[in-house]
Amino acid sequence: MPEPVHGVAVRNPWVEGLWAVLGVVLATVVVGILKGEAPVVSLGVLYVVPVLLVATRAGVGLGIATAVLSMAAFNWWELPPVHRFTLNDNRHWAAMAVLLVVAVVSARIAEAGRREALRADRARREADLVADLTTLVLSPRAVADALPDVGARIAEHVGRPVVVVPWDPQHEAVVTADGGAVALDGPGGPVGLLRWTGALSAPAQDALTSRVAPSLGAVVAAGLERERLAGEAVEAAALRRSNEVATTLLRTVGHDLRTPITQIAVAAEALGSASASDEERAELAAGVLEGSDRLAGLIDKLLDLSRLEAGASAPRPDDVPLDDLVRDALQEMEATHPEAGRVRIESEDPPPRARVDPVQIGRIVVNLVENALLHGRDRETGRADVLVRVASRRGRSVVRVVDGGPGLAPSGRDELFLPFRRGGAAAGPGSGLGLAIARGFAEANGGTLRAESYPGKGTAFVLELPPAAGDDASAGPPAIAPLPPADPRDDA
Repeated sequence: MPEPVHGVAVRNPWVEGLWAVLGVVLATVVVGILKGEAPVVSLGVLYVVPVLLVATRAGVGLGIATAVLSMAAFNWWELPPVHRFTLNDNRHWAAMAVLLVVAVVSARIAEAGRREALRADRARREADLVADLTTLVLSPRAVADALPDVGARIAEHVGRPVVVVPWDPQHEAVVTADGGAVALDGPGGPVGLLRWTGALSAPAQDALTSRVAPSLGAVVAAGLERERLAGEAVEAAALRRSNEVATTLLRTVGHDLRTPITQIAVAAEALGSASASDEERAELAAGVLEGSDRLAGLIDKLLDLSRLEAGASAPRPDDVPLDDLVRDALQEMEATHPEAGRVRIESEDPPPRARVDPVQIGRIVVNLVENALLHGRDRETGRADVLVRVASRRGRSVVRVVDGGPGLAPSGRDELFLPFRRGGAAAGPGSGLGLAIARGFAEANGGTLRAESYPGKGTAFVLELPPAAGDDASAGPPAIAPLPPADPRDDA
């Protein structure tokens, strides 16, 4: 089978010999045609043409053989006496000798050009191979994931099975004891092992071990160094982000923590006063409970956020009706947010079901409604008119929490879901954690959460969740009429 490592397949000598014979025959025919137009001796130069062609294709050996065959044919067919290998004129012997020398020299020159062309072709193919390997190793994938493709590309080049694997100290014995393996060395030592099965020609193995392997080793080392630096950059970014979160926590949540603690401390101190009436004591006790609830809610949010950032909030999905889930969440809120009792609920009939963790989705609803009650009040009346709509759209179960507040500018919507952001700014009521936690729980359950708003027309938070198994969330018309398209209350 031809060995393609150098880019030129080994030619069949019988085929090349046939081409040599055909070339000599053709030259003889041309000489026979032209001998009436020019001296026969001068026409012998035509035999140099097949010699050059054969030497260029098959090498100097067959080129010299072609030169000898050409002179024999010229002597036999054209120089008197014809059909005999003798010459009547001694000048013909000199002409034959000159033509033979010219043919041999031409064959050697052609061979030298052929070898140089082959060398240049090998260099080009090896450069292309190294370029391909560099692209594979330095792709966005991990270096270890790219090495199988690297081996396949080298195997395509050499025509033998090749594997490339990360370096292991045990490979040292393989490299020293097995001639079919070579270490891929980087600046700091071996970084991989290149191994092939089957015999390679000496030039092919030399090219693989002395040129391709060193280049590949340098590229693999560069890829591993890039991964190390990228890992350090990620760690540095995570540390910087952690420091930013800690600083923001101290600045932002510190006040929110002090407020209920101060409320509890003041109320507790006042309860110890002998002059306090029973009515005052009841009011102070209610203040202690209110401060405790606020403090507990803030701590719960901080714990939720820390679990989400640590990836420790794996959901426990179940098939649940969304309308019941929303009602249960609102009923739970009434103890700390009496206004939750006035939140309106609209739902399709039958109500959609979702495959989600009911506890986490309940936390999302609580956080969204709490945000609407805090930030979605009408500027003129001061009332918080909140609507929760449960519907099915485009194969998803959807919960929309809509308020009648002033709305949001488009530039501030993305900041809403960052921790410690309050309506796109650092001021305002609330801890700034609810929406960040809501989006985290939504994504953990395979859903999405986004904000839709038009200035002056309120804000809608759209929670899309995967439907329950066997529930065609896209079927059936909604039981509630859609709102005007320009209003954020419009269904997604």
